Amino acid sequence: MKWLNRSVGRALRGTFALLVSLVLLAGVVATVESVRQGEALNRLIDHNLPLRLNNLKLRSTMGDATRGLRNYLLYQQPKTTYQQARATYPPYLEDLDKRAETPEELKLIGDLRVKVFDWFGYAAQAEQLRPGDPKIMQYAEGSRLRYEEVLRSHDALEAHLAGKTADLDRQAARNRFWGRVAVVTFAVVAVAMALITAIRTYRVLVPPLTAMGHTLARLTAGEHDARFPATGPTEIQQLGDAINTLADESDRLRAAELERSRLAKVAHETAARIRQTLEAEEAMREAVTALGSKLPAERVFVQLVHEGMIGPPELEWVDGRVTRDGTLLPAVPSEGLEQLYLQGLTPAGSTADPPDFVPGAAAEALRGFGDMQFLLVPFGVGQKALGSVLLVRDSARGPWSTDEIEAVKVVGTDLGRGLDQASLYNRERELVKELRALDSAKTDFMSTVSHELRSPLTSIAGYLEILRDEEAGEINPAQDRMLDAIDRNTTRLRLLIEDLLTLSRIEAGAFRSLKQRTDVCAVIGGSVEAMRPTAAKAQVELTVEDSGCPVFVDGDPNQLDRAMANLLSNAVKFTPAGGRVHVRVAVEDDDAVITVSDTGIGIPAEEMTRLSTRFFRASNATERSIPGTGLGLSIVRSIVANHSGTFDLRSEENKGTTATMRIKTSAAESEERSKG
Repeated sequence: MKWLNRSVGRALRGTFALLVSLVLLAGVVATVESVRQGEALNRLIDHNLPLRLNNLKLRSTMGDATRGLRNYLLYQQPKTTYQQARATYPPYLEDLDKRAETPEELKLIGDLRVKVFDWFGYAAQAEQLRPGDPKIMQYAEGSRLRYEEVLRSHDALEAHLAGKTADLDRQAARNRFWGRVAVVTFAVVAVAMALITAIRTYRVLVPPLTAMGHTLARLTAGEHDARFPATGPTEIQQLGDAINTLADESDRLRAAELERSRLAKVAHETAARIRQTLEAEEAMREAVTALGSKLPAERVFVQLVHEGMIGPPELEWVDGRVTRDGTLLPAVPSEGLEQLYLQGLTPAGSTADPPDFVPGAAAEALRGFGDMQFLLVPFGVGQKALGSVLLVRDSARGPWSTDEIEAVKVVGTDLGRGLDQASLYNRERELVKELRALDSAKTDFMSTVSHELRSPLTSIAGYLEILRDEEAGEINPAQDRMLDAIDRNTTRLRLLIEDLLTLSRIEAGAFRSLKQRTDVCAVIGGSVEAMRPTAAKAQVELTVEDSGCPVFVDGDPNQLDRAMANLLSNAVKFTPAGGRVHVRVAVEDDDAVITVSDTGIGIPAEEMTRLSTRFFRASNATERSIPGTGLGLSIVRSIVANHSGTFDLRSEENKGTTATMRIKTSAAESEERSKG
């Protein structure tokens, strides 16, 4: 039945021609109706469907352009996707203009054209922005808003065309209905012929249209593999082909989006693993493994720039494993790679025909792979190129897609940051090692010097004592004054040496406490009495408040005495004549609290944070030429820390200083007080 392959109009005309001889009027009516129905279907196929298809392609292209522009503005990615979209959209607009017929269609298409041109005009302004420009976010948001305007115009045109398609479907249905009415009305004359004609017409039109309806219903329900079988008259087959084309395009777009999402996930996960390591080799290993197994690629190389040269590969991924001794690629000057990095270019193509900018040795190495597709992605940090990622795969897989290139670039960007971070981390470790060595040498030096100074100082002190006892003869007043000066400076030097030795033990970890049940009041009393002559000579009043005594702690009496001596010495030394130093002992919350306050020169507020620094002395002390080493407070803090206590210092310039030590009382002391 060759007539089944004819168009609907020709089939109906042939059918009604058989009835002309019987009923001329029936033939005329049937022919007119069949022509009208054929025109409706032809109009649907030749006009509405091409308009809708071009409208859909234009929407997809504008989506790619918007996404490409935002990636360029916000993440400094190449404008490849945006530029491709800019080159693709004009034919779709031209085809829409050519097929538009009604004023409403012309208006809707004109509005869509204005929105598209407005978007690309705005995008052209955004392209001029440089990275870091504060207007980037404004232009990114502006492009999104204009893209939404384009979508609204697209949806308006789509709604109009969908309505027109529905009208044509209804018109075709009405034509079929009235055609059948005409046939039935005049079938009285030729019932048998009308019945045969109706059956034949039903078999030609209804099954294909029913199948088409079922196909559309399945597609609407989410069965994306549903397709219309190529049966029925030509027009119905054409309509079915258009439906199948739309379904195929939808599948392609959906598959492309899934692949884009997969590659983005691969890039994100790989970048996260790279950021988790501070080892350069581990970062490169993560990169080549992910790119080789996920893209996929047959070989992945990481090459680094060393002294103006790049290559051979640091690592190679091949056959599912990472190796250092893989394919031998020659070292070539890195100038070309650096230019590619600065320009944001990622060369790709056939290894059999490398680009002209590839050096001869490298081009020959690429040809050695045979007919394969390569992709070269430079990476670095800032304006500095660090290396490149080279991927090759069989040409049968096709060229590298835009999404694959973008994924490799993301991994390359994070690899550059990871290698830079690893380099900084390694340098930091080297510096820490050097500082520790210097600190150890300094500690050894201080310990050695302190020990070496004690022997001659002991000798000086001994001879001084002999001279004082006048065993070498009587001394006159002038000599006595000289001996006083020697005695004072000998004492100062001895205290300095003891401070240095204590500091040396602290830094060497040899500072230990021989703890025993100790009455801090007794320790403080001894320190105060030892300091009274110095205070009296300096005309400083020294008072003690110890109403809560005795107070026992588990501590080292020698160390506690040393801490008190340092605090009292500082208080008296930095308090002018006529000032006052007050010592208070109390128990607060099972803590022995020792407070030493003075009315001295105080410490400038801006220098309080530096008091923990060894050898640091307040500026007002140095200006007054008050002697000292700057080690006293450091030693006090260490002694208090050795007793698991806390030390606090509060001071105000020209008003005085208050130092507070808090040390836990002994268990027996706490129990006795709780019973009391």
